[in-house]
Amino acid sequence: HGGLISGLLLAAGRALGETMAVLMVAGNAVQQPHSLFDSVRTLTANIALEMAYAMGDHRAALFVSGLALMLLVLILVGVADALNRKTPYA
Repeated sequence: HGGLISGLLLAAGRALGETMAVLMVAGNAVQQPHSLFDSVRTLTANIALEMAYAMGDHRAALFVSGLALMLLVLILVGVADALNRKTPYA
């Protein structure tokens, strides 16, 4: 069970870092979704699309978004590793 959960968490981390495929599928709309089927823009897509023209505080906010994304992926990897260490291999 632990290996399966670890794999799912690592896949979630990989999906969080994906940019262009998710950008095309998610709809690329800067809005708060009100249902599961509303269009959204992910953090990675937002960074990729806006970094070219960002200046000052806008650029700093994009870097903070990247830092938040990295921390989220590190947390997912840490949880997956902890679960993998806790469960014995059969």
